[in-house]
Amino acid sequence: MSLTKGEHVIRAYAALRISGLTVNASNEDVITGLAELEDMMNEFRSRNICSSYVFEDDVDPNTDSEIASEFNNATQKCLALRLAPYFGKEASVSLQKQANQGLSNWSARSGKTNMINPSNRQPRGSGNTFRFPNWVRFYRFENDAPISCDTFTLKVDEIDFFQVDFSEYLLDGATIASFTTDVTNGVELISIVQDIDKFDLECKGKIVGHSFITLTITTSTGRVNPQRINFNITE
Repeated sequence: MSLTKGEHVIRAYAALRISGLTVNASNEDVITGLAELEDMMNEFRSRNICSSYVFEDDVDPNTDSEIASEFNNATQKCLALRLAPYFGKEASVSLQKQANQGLSNWSARSGKTNMINPSNRQPRGSGNTFRFPNWVRFYRFENDAPISCDTFTLKVDEIDFFQVDFSEYLLDGATIASFTTDVTNGVELISIVQDIDKFDLECKGKIVGHSFITLTITTSTGRVNPQRINFNITE
């Protein structure tokens, strides 16, 4: 079981002791640490450093963070760096190095790097290519899923469950009045269940490559929002 959010915060404050922090964290300090933890994990996500972290509007220190244990050190040391200025402290060189090493490991293991497809006019390589059809001589666009933490991964014939949340899109008092789905050939939508402002999807991978489901909602105020759920189907 992973550590709770509160445990990550307490351990981050403990790491600050090597930077000269001698006081124990108060309840107010823990609240500050929880807010910084949410912001930090959001920032990591925006940089495609992916995790299973559970985001909350009202952060509870007892909530299981769902951060894999191999990334605990990176989480706590990086959080400690962000908390040091609240106490007028400058993080020690040792703490900075530990945070940097931990984040580098995290990024290398789980980060998704953006890749740019070569131009379709770029030759595949030197040598005589006239013995092949024309399309072999040049690079072709690959059917790759978007490089993002929001892209789900499925294997062919694998069945898994996913959730799509529209709570941030809905205005105050608005509800989801209706929804429609449009599914591409590479993925099968077995079932979809609406839970107020969230949808639980049961999906099955069918064809290797990039596939997607377009989930379009219509709100009680008449707003229409189509959201594409991308899947990377692998063998």
